[in-house]
Amino acid sequence: MIGSLYRGISGIRTHQFALDSTSNNIANVNTTGYRANSTEFKSLFSTNLNYINSNSPISNDYNYGSTIGANAINANDGTYVKADGEFNVAYSGKGWFVVGLNKGGEFDIKAPNYTGVQQNFFTRDGSFSLDGEGYLVNSSGYYMYGINLGKIAADGTLTGTNNLEADYAALGGSTLKPLQIPKNLHYQPTLTTEVNLAINLNRTQNPKGITALKDEKGNFSMDKFLAQDINSLMDASGKLIDAQNFKDIKFSIEKEGITRDYAFSYGVDFKSMGELMERIKETTGLTLGLKLDSLGNPTDCSLFLSNSGMQDIKLSVSGKLADKLGLKANKSPLESAFKGELKEYQDGETYKDKDYVKYEGIIFQKNGDGAAAANPLEDPNGWTLIDSSIVAEYSEKQAKDYEKDALVVVDGKIYQKQTGKGGITEVIDPVTGEATITPPAEDTANWKEVAEAAIGSIGEYKEGETYEQDSIVSHNGILYQKINGTGNTNPAEDSQGWKPLRVNGITSTQLQVPTYETNTEIFSDSGEKFILKSQYVLLEQSNPNANPATLEHWEVRTEIYDSTGKMLISDAPVMSEITFNADGSANATPFEVPFNNQSISVDLTKSEDGKTSSNFAYTDSTTKSVTQDGTQAGIVKNIIINNDGILLVNFTNGKMEPIGRFGIAAFVNDQGLSKIGGNLFEMNVRTINEETNVVSGPPILAWNEKGLAGLKFGQVMDHMLETSNVDTGTALTDLIIYQRGYQMSAKSITTADQLMQEAIQLKR
Repeated sequence: MIGSLYRGISGIRTHQFALDSTSNNIANVNTTGYRANSTEFKSLFSTNLNYINSNSPISNDYNYGSTIGANAINANDGTYVKADGEFNVAYSGKGWFVVGLNKGGEFDIKAPNYTGVQQNFFTRDGSFSLDGEGYLVNSSGYYMYGINLGKIAADGTLTGTNNLEADYAALGGSTLKPLQIPKNLHYQPTLTTEVNLAINLNRTQNPKGITALKDEKGNFSMDKFLAQDINSLMDASGKLIDAQNFKDIKFSIEKEGITRDYAFSYGVDFKSMGELMERIKETTGLTLGLKLDSLGNPTDCSLFLSNSGMQDIKLSVSGKLADKLGLKANKSPLESAFKGELKEYQDGETYKDKDYVKYEGIIFQKNGDGAAAANPLEDPNGWTLIDSSIVAEYSEKQAKDYEKDALVVVDGKIYQKQTGKGGITEVIDPVTGEATITPPAEDTANWKEVAEAAIGSIGEYKEGETYEQDSIVSHNGILYQKINGTGNTNPAEDSQGWKPLRVNGITSTQLQVPTYETNTEIFSDSGEKFILKSQYVLLEQSNPNANPATLEHWEVRTEIYDSTGKMLISDAPVMSEITFNADGSANATPFEVPFNNQSISVDLTKSEDGKTSSNFAYTDSTTKSVTQDGTQAGIVKNIIINNDGILLVNFTNGKMEPIGRFGIAAFVNDQGLSKIGGNLFEMNVRTINEETNVVSGPPILAWNEKGLAGLKFGQVMDHMLETSNVDTGTALTDLIIYQRGYQMSAKSITTADQLMQEAIQLKR
């Protein structure tokens, strides 16, 4: 009976503890991050009653009451609810937030200090906020310990690193310190020193007039136009000329009833615009050029084909390239600009040196002042033959029809008939009896060589040469006449001394070139914004069949403007180029652009995020990616906490910088942690046989140490809080069960008491 009393008392005490633990769980049902306790019972002690039946296969145990076996921590996650606090976070998974008492301390997860009074604790309560000094603390004032990247100076200035790889490497560390975010946190502006661009240049887009071909002063560059690959030009509608496929241009020139044909082919006779102009001028006497204003700029970006020869002509132009260029003509009459300079030859007349005369359709120039001794054909010393393009080629079929004094051309030489009509020399083949007419070069009885044939045209301007009043020259495809007296100025630069001649001709389509433009924001050391503008102009298309093969070639003009992109800051543009291989990959040498007493290194082939430049014609010209290392000043816009617990500060200048992370530690045995109140847990250190052990096991780093330093065992949820993990239904059920246990233990005591009273009464 005494044993029944003791056992009842132990049952009451045990169930009372369970009732206390369960009621404590219920009391903390709304406590943020609370971890419930689960009470476990065990038998106090027992013995084996062998004397009852030593041969029995049944164990005859005799137990002595019950006691508390454990009050285990419930390690299950609680539920998660939204929270308004700027730094309210919840953690889902295995692990604990690390907090501490000392704002100047640190905690190394890999080498924690177990001895003495612990300064660091662990919690699931993520209701953090900033204290008066900007430190992250919990509701009890304990400091949040985490990885601090040390980017923030004492005055609240953050200096960006632009090196995420280094940032994430530091975020993978194990040494935790209090996190501080000053209220006056602002982004320190940094000077741009490097710009990396990844672009796509489409050679079929963004046509602009040929005035886009500029020199360093921003003026139209005739030299660049003359060097321009015709295959890279566009017509007025923005379609490529495509000279590789539309390559032929043909001219048919009629003079005084005599017609001569000329044909030129792209890639064979010419490639650049200057080469085409030169070939046409040398061969045909025509001038292909631009119509320019008084400042030397194209008036409408079109070509102008005129007659720079010394004879009036009728011109026909045909061929696929002529069609693409819009140079079309069918026996169009073109007067010679030289017409006003010519005089008909008169016997005995006095001429000045350099005077031009026309005799028998041939143009001559006087050598020296004085009267003519004879007609120009008979006086080669007194006259120089300038143009004989009117003289027809010798025809054997017409050999018997040539009259006396008739002129013909044979192999570049001019012959004059010495005899009348029918005057020929024939040679009879003794075998066949066939008669052959002797050609003029061999028939001295009937023909006389009088001069070398020549195709005259207005002479090209020569730098530094002196020109008389009314002299006519050709310069860059334009005819100029000297005005305002004698001088040696450049016609394209001296609008007072020269005037362009307005002659009739044929006008082409307005020519354009493919272009593109990029505008990159850059910053001075004070954070002021500027625009780095690069203008791209296609100079040459690729031709793998050429020898050597050519690459697609763009010219790049880079300058710095103010923040509006309108006011030029650079003293002079930086000219560079970018070419493309057959696979679309880019070649460009990085170049320096002077800026802010330093220079910016510009790379046009790739950006820092791995994207590369290309020349794909199936996609638009575009800027794929721009990276640059400068920033303007900025203040905090908001702070983001990502799933890995990393704090990212978003500034008004568009920059987002990681500054640290929440410290999270995990344990092998969460049950080994000890509650110390305030939703805090500490490591439980025990010394057994003079060996110190941590019941929970040493703390484990909750994130990867390499790569992106992501969490391994769970995730952090921003603007969320974890509620208590108490299951109210289970807790209320446990209360009833523990109450019944308590009452039954009490009943066993009263029963034992009654039996003891009965036993006492028996004695009496």
